[in-house]
Amino acid sequence: MTAEPKTPRTRGLRDVATVQTRLTRSAPANRTQAVSRFARLENERTRLLRELEAWSARRAEAERMLAKVDEELATMRTLLLDAPPSPARAAPAPRRRRREEAQAAPPASPHALIEY
Repeated sequence: MTAEPKTPRTRGLRDVATVQTRLTRSAPANRTQAVSRFARLENERTRLLRELEAWSARRAEAERMLAKVDEELATMRTLLLDAPPSPARAAPAPRRRRREEAQAAPPASPHALIEY
């Protein structure tokens, strides 16, 4: 390892301590603050457990839906791969322009007219 000191990192807005960060990072000064903080943490824990339970339920539902789609894909795959090929369709005939449209169309010229 080198003995060179590390360069100090540039401080930004993320390093500014707000009132909220001071409150959450500081140790409680008395029993009342400790009880209040304990209650907030218990409520946050309960909220996070509910959120985790909702995510788990949603994940289970998504997995059930995915299994249903996989079954349908397997059915379609056997239908499509085991069926005889359908006859090739003929290409559609090119559309013809009306006489009026053909006459009204200006002749193509290699140079464009530009007015200023």
